[in-house]
Amino acid sequence: MYRSVTRSEISDALAHIRDLYRQIKPADEQESRTYERREVGIKDLLSNLPRTKEHPTLTAVDEVADMARLTTEGAHRLFGYNLAKIREYDLQLNGGRTHIVESYPFERDRLIDLPLEFASEEIFGFSGMLGDMVTRWQTGIPMRILEEAGWLRPGIFFVHIGTEDSLGSSLPPGSLALVEPIAEDEEFHPNPRAIYLLQFGNGYCCSRCVVSRGKLQLLSSERTYLGPQNFDYPGAVRIVGRARMFALKLPLPEYPSRYSLPLGGNCADLILPTEQLTRNVLFATEHMRFKRTKKEEQLVREAFHAVFGSSPSQRTERRYRSFTPSEPHVDSLIYFTVANFARYTDALRTGGSMITDTGRFSLETLLNARHWADVLATTPEVRLPLPVKAWEVYRTELVEWIPLLSYKFPELRLWSDRALRLANEYAIQGLDPAIAPGSWMFLEKSPAIPDVQSEQRKSGWSRPFYVLRRGLETICGYLERDGAGYALLSSAYGYGSKTTLARDELKDLWRVGCVLIPV
Repeated sequence: MYRSVTRSEISDALAHIRDLYRQIKPADEQESRTYERREVGIKDLLSNLPRTKEHPTLTAVDEVADMARLTTEGAHRLFGYNLAKIREYDLQLNGGRTHIVESYPFERDRLIDLPLEFASEEIFGFSGMLGDMVTRWQTGIPMRILEEAGWLRPGIFFVHIGTEDSLGSSLPPGSLALVEPIAEDEEFHPNPRAIYLLQFGNGYCCSRCVVSRGKLQLLSSERTYLGPQNFDYPGAVRIVGRARMFALKLPLPEYPSRYSLPLGGNCADLILPTEQLTRNVLFATEHMRFKRTKKEEQLVREAFHAVFGSSPSQRTERRYRSFTPSEPHVDSLIYFTVANFARYTDALRTGGSMITDTGRFSLETLLNARHWADVLATTPEVRLPLPVKAWEVYRTELVEWIPLLSYKFPELRLWSDRALRLANEYAIQGLDPAIAPGSWMFLEKSPAIPDVQSEQRKSGWSRPFYVLRRGLETICGYLERDGAGYALLSSAYGYGSKTTLARDELKDLWRVGCVLIPV
């Protein structure tokens, strides 16, 4: 997340960027003023740099971003911060609780693959590998193109399902869910078959629900009785949005100490982080919603002390949960963000920082350029994939996932023979929600001799399941011994369909390592 950067490194980088911009001849008076402001600003910064502290204030970082036309991530990286790593620390320290997570891809010039040509308009009517569907790719595309091309819908956000507080949840613990806003009418008449993100004064949960006579009732599929799950509505609970898809790495670890979100408690306002107007109220509200034990607070403090060499005092933490005219240093702001289950983009926005990368460049792009033409060449032309009908289907199913999917698999074309789309529902017993049409599976090679006996002791998403491609047929199921050979079963309980594997088919067996499932 952070590496100490010497003042000479920063000075050299700023001098290089200044020389790069000097190659641009101002075309009008406005550009001339911009040129002069940049010259004066960088000169002052270079003069004051030896006297500044190791960790700058956010104001200083914003000023550098404006002067040098750096992206938000680029300006932070100049001072040693890797904003993409915040997500890892958030899951490490906050993964036990269900909460809204960062979905903004800070690394705007990360190169990704996008489809250029699909096999046919009808290809999505059949189950098939990614390589069967996409025949040509556009490669080396900066991730920022996704936003600039208008491919992302507003209002979409992501939620991490807690590994501790999700007993009774309609989505698996540890999964990542895509949530979209809903109309006001649906808020008061939720579909009992749909899964909604619900906000409480002491946390979140993803669940099916019904509303009747001023009460919201959770519909749980857990076999364990969780007690009455009725809440005053509206008032004690808020329906935030509808979960449309979730991603899960497999096999799912077993979390034996899960609990159901307690009734009441904490009593934070039912307001989303994106609706907060000030940073101190953002931190105060989420601090109230996600109360930590003293031990948990100490773990967070120690984790960031190891990264930054220090951590804010408890008094400083309290000060930034109340109105204060002071501006936090970046290391403290990152700490406050993770400590309060917030997103860094919300911490920036509520503090008055602009989160826009339009017309800006990453630090690497500017430092690697020797001429201004080199910078301009980093924005390639992106064409609309053909046929358009196939692209619309692909876009509907995956485009909202592309930022996170591309971050995880930037060279997606290399997964052409390991990413499988399912056109039909696959009823593997024990999996809830079911594997619906339009699901995607990312496959990994099966062990030469699978440990079937050990796998049989697990259940649900914790039990590995496999895929066999037999011609045009796709077979999914649990693996079990069948005499001297193996078979794929659709049920872990001895009933359902059974497909016996020929002796030479074991080498063609794939284990499912990750799923994207619409709900």
